[in-house]
Amino acid sequence: MFRYTLRQVEYFVAVADHGSLSAAADVCRVSQAGLSLAVTELEKAVGTQLLVRHKAKGATLTSAGRRFLTDARALLRQAGELQGTITERQGELAGPLAIGCYTTLSAFWIPAMTAGFAAPNPRLSLAITEGAPGELQEQLLDGRLDAVLTHTRHVVAGLQTQVIAGGRPYILLGANHPLAARRKIPLRELAGEDMVLLDIPSVRENQLPNLRASGLDPKIVWRSTSFEAVRGMVARGLGYTVLVQRPPLDLSYEGLPLACVEIDGEIGHSDICFAYPGGQRLTMRLQALMDFCVEEARRSGPPGRASSTS
Repeated sequence: MFRYTLRQVEYFVAVADHGSLSAAADVCRVSQAGLSLAVTELEKAVGTQLLVRHKAKGATLTSAGRRFLTDARALLRQAGELQGTITERQGELAGPLAIGCYTTLSAFWIPAMTAGFAAPNPRLSLAITEGAPGELQEQLLDGRLDAVLTHTRHVVAGLQTQVIAGGRPYILLGANHPLAARRKIPLRELAGEDMVLLDIPSVRENQLPNLRASGLDPKIVWRSTSFEAVRGMVARGLGYTVLVQRPPLDLSYEGLPLACVEIDGEIGHSDICFAYPGGQRLTMRLQALMDFCVEEARRSGPPGRASSTS
């Protein structure tokens, strides 16, 4: 006979996630006194203190609490999956599905996943967290996410991947650039030209080494953490950039024309993929989402035309 309840475990995880009993109580829509009592009963059931309560300063996990948290997350996920599986066996997708999405992919893939996959399955609870690949994969390994949509170059060791679309880098130029009319450009022809860098960690850690390994040492003059700001600076003639995602219209936010040119020669790919823990049996709903995205890419070209074009 179990000496604790899933509700008690849920409250404990909420405190760990939100840093205080009061915040957790608000999220769980329960009184703070009720939540505190539930966590206390949980500690009695497992035989150890899980939280240190600080008056007016929230709560922190004990060492035992940190170890218990990983198992608690897994338990809640398994409970949710079990409930969803019962419905899925009747041919309907249902239950929780927590997905991480790399920020630069969000505008291209979240509309498709929500409108084309989640909306037609009302009993499915799709939650999407946006962020950097490293942070999202930490949450994945911590049990907070089922899978992460990212690039293959960003995937850490120990995770499996399902590629959903190719991702070959391309050169972006302003329409008036002397090379804009070319169909292909060797990277060496950009040597000495000003570059506008999409200044985010994954580009600095993956894209730049990829370019250098392919024979181009970029002369970085302008930077921005915004994908569209980079495209806008290129459209205004401030330099070139190298990207993977490609919006359907070759225009900046200001309506200025852009030219997308293929790289002539070898360049490392960075395919779009779902990453998930190795050795894990995929739920029906996660597999269905992956299949949907593969089909979406095959049917109309992936959002952003990533198969032909970070």
